[in-house]
Order: sequence, then structure tokens, then C-alpha cells
Amino acid sequence: MLQKLSLCVLCLLFSQALSAQLVTTGKLPDFLLESSGLALGNETTIWTFNDSGGRQELYQCDTKGKHLRTVKIKNAPNNDWEDITQDDLGNFYIGDFGNNGNKRKTLHIFKVTNPNTADSLVLKASKISFRFEDQTAFPPPKTEMNFDCESLLWFEDHLYVFTKHRTLPMKTNLYRIPDKPGEHVAKRIGSFATGVAQPGEHPWFGYWITAADISPDKQKVALISGTTLWIFYNFEKDQFFEGKMKKIPLGPNTQKEGVCFLSNDEVIISDEYVRRFDLGGKLYTLDLKPYLD
Repeated sequence: MLQKLSLCVLCLLFSQALSAQLVTTGKLPDFLLESSGLALGNETTIWTFNDSGGRQELYQCDTKGKHLRTVKIKNAPNNDWEDITQDDLGNFYIGDFGNNGNKRKTLHIFKVTNPNTADSLVLKASKISFRFEDQTAFPPPKTEMNFDCESLLWFEDHLYVFTKHRTLPMKTNLYRIPDKPGEHVAKRIGSFATGVAQPGEHPWFGYWITAADISPDKQKVALISGTTLWIFYNFEKDQFFEGKMKKIPLGPNTQKEGVCFLSNDEVIISDEYVRRFDLGGKLYTLDLKPYLD
């Protein structure tokens, strides 16, 4: 009885915490239990996918979670798809760079034409391959497990990836890669300390960066973890960490894995479904205007 009561209290606190900041817009389809990235389709639709081991498919949904269309991606194995972004021409980039064990010597980003305007429901991808300039061991020592990656955005003919560190102190490193197919070296251009776990907190969950996006006007960058949204703004060129930053708590833990801008002042967020507690698997929106200067 005590366990059941504790679970009910947890669910109540969870829903109350979310309602204070996030607006729940809908539930994702049952086949999208591990939505791991979001990209904007238009003002009323988004694209997403399942992560590691999922099908080589992109799913178009409306902002309430209703499934609208499936597009198959050829020549793009889903070893560990983790995030998705698009350039100013509408091309999509899918990050196959999940690297939990830090063992992968070559990571990939798959480029496809805009599925919003494509006539076909099957698209062929070209491959952008890269390695991190400062990773020399596969895997590195346990104190340097800093080459996992789940976050991607496009800016001015380059792709930017943000690492998910598995060692302390908690940070994310920012790397730049050309957006052209071929083999590249990811150049490290910045670093951001995501925080220090408080007593009783999971030491990593709230500080792992799991998704990224840049606003349509290219003036804001969003990073997300299980419990936090960071917004960076007033930066110069691609020095995203050198401007202002706002940290926005998102309530108790769910596995938030996707974020994208619906407009310059609003984001949409997805989380994975946790069957044990019947939590997550939803879409949420957040108005940023109350939080920024």
C-alpha cells in the first residue's frame, strides 16, 4: 500500500510540476516510445523518429501527436540515431552518433532532401562522417568518457554537435563540422558546464545534454536534459556559449530527448515513454518570453 501511495504522490507531483511550466499538447503514437529528436515540419507539424535500433524512418506528427506520414530513409542504418536538424534550404540531417561506450571511431550524420516537399515516401541519404579531433582512444580511459553525443543543430553551412559526458565534472563540449558529405574532423570550439548534482539527485540525468536546436532567426540556441532547458542568446556568430544564458527547470525527471523551436519564442519538447510508471511519451510546448530578458 505504501509503495502504491508513493507512486500516486509521485505522479501527482509530476503533473503539477509540469503544469507550472510546460503545456502538454498530446501523446505520441504507441510505436514512438523512444522519440529521440524533433525537427519542425511547418507551424503545425514536427518530424521525429525512434532511437537506437529503431527503423530507418522519419515520422511526421502534428503538435498533438497524431501520426500523419512515414518516410523511409535509405542508406542510413539506425545504429543510434539521436537528433535531427535542418538547414535553410530545408534539407534534413539525422545524427547517427550515439556513442554510449565511446567506442565508435567514425560517427555519421545522414543528409536527406526535405521530406515536407518530397513526392516520394522513400528518400536516399548521403553520408557525412566525422571523428572528434581530441579522441585518441576507443574507448578512452574511464575518466575521459566524454564522446557520447545526442544533440545536433545547423548554422551557416556547418553542423554543430554537443557531447553527452559520462564523467565528472558535468559538461558538454561543442564541435563544428562542415555540412558537406564526406569524411571530416569535428573541431572543438567551446565547452559549457551543465551543473553539479545536489544531494539526493542522480549524478548525471539532469545534466546530460540530450537534444539541441537553433531558433528560426538564429538568435537563440536551446539545449535540453531530463530536467532542464538552457537557452543561449546574444551570442556572436557560432560562439553560442559566450552570450547570455537562461536556465529553465522543467520539473521532475522524464527522459526528455527532443526539442525544437516552433517559433523564435516557443519550443516543443518530447520525452520517452516509461512503461513502468506510465509516464512520458508526450509532446509539450513552452513559451520562452516570460523567461528571457
